Amino acid sequence: TAPEVFLGYLGTEFSDQFSLGVIAYEMLTGRLPYGADVARATSERAQANLRYRSASTITERVPDWVDGALCRAVHPVPGKRYDALSAFLEDLRRPNPAFERDHSVPLAERDPVRFWQLVSAVLAVLCTVLFYQVFGNP
Repeated sequence: TAPEVFLGYLGTEFSDQFSLGVIAYEMLTGRLPYGADVARATSERAQANLRYRSASTITERVPDWVDGALCRAVHPVPGKRYDALSAFLEDLRRPNPAFERDHSVPLAERDPVRFWQLVSAVLAVLCTVLFYQVFGNP
């Protein structure tokens, strides 16, 4: 169900586009683009905090241009989705250069969870080394 429906708005062609995008995303990844968060986002503020989970980071089988088309089709704000369903379908059929990503994106942006896990691991090792240097073995 499209996010705007949870706010009490009637479904539109944009809602249908959202649903089709979610179905395509789930077929490609086995997951939902926002997990179960859409159903819990019952205010505009909560919906503004929804974060798209990139399909190409879940499975390498999804090209960046397909992921870009899916991301736009399932945007929480109806006005930021495709103006027409045919434009979405066209972007799924043919690579849209606008959705090609520069593969030099920093790890912190590509996968922030993994980035902070690595930072935490390095800090834990440094803290352990410093602890043994300061307190040493008696």
